Amino acid sequence: MVKKNNPLSILFIGNSFSYYHALPKLLVLFAQATSRGNLMVDGVFRGGATLKMLWDEGKALKKLRSRNWDYVVLQERGRLGGIIKNDVVHVGKPQTFISYVTRFDKEIKKAGAKMILYCPPAFLGTGALHDAQKMQAIYVKLARRLRVMVVPSVAAFLLASQKKPTLNLYEPDGYHQNSLGTYLIASLFYKKLFQKPAYNLPLQSYVSRSQQISKKPKIVKLSETDARFLWSIANQIK
Repeated sequence: MVKKNNPLSILFIGNSFSYYHALPKLLVLFAQATSRGNLMVDGVFRGGATLKMLWDEGKALKKLRSRNWDYVVLQERGRLGGIIKNDVVHVGKPQTFISYVTRFDKEIKKAGAKMILYCPPAFLGTGALHDAQKMQAIYVKLARRLRVMVVPSVAAFLLASQKKPTLNLYEPDGYHQNSLGTYLIASLFYKKLFQKPAYNLPLQSYVSRSQQISKKPKIVKLSETDARFLWSIANQIK
């Protein structure tokens, strides 16, 4: 839960699912617009990276140890070191993912911070429902074991697609979230962090693929109809 009267600091560690369309910056906008306080966000990102890669490179650990963070968000590569069958990528075995989340968790606890596991919305846009659900189940099980917060975007994207299949939440690759998808993910983070329903959030998202948290990403406007729908989806996800 967010601290009162003090800026909340959040470090994101992940890949394109964390930096596409300026997800951390959008969360800052939501907090400011709803008077939930100021957020200080930073990130260590690399496209296509696994948590093992980010651990081994050392930048993530250096950043983690650089200050007293309140939360550290971990996000693994979408396919968990996936396997290829019949030219299709599927979710792989989770041992490496679990191992490096556990290593990060120890360092996060040493820093006095709390971990958030962010499960990206991979596979659903390509029609691989089983793989998406399998991946989310791994995240949820690990979050329960470590007693940490989880942001289950797969559940949210699946519910949105069932209730409004004409609303596209994906990039043309069918794998990454687009600006609307990022808005839904940010709404999930908002609800989890502030323990408040996602409601009356700004009607805008961003367009960005920068691995840096951009100061001025391109703004894209949302209709109130789409925003209200995405809020309702976020609010139904536990």
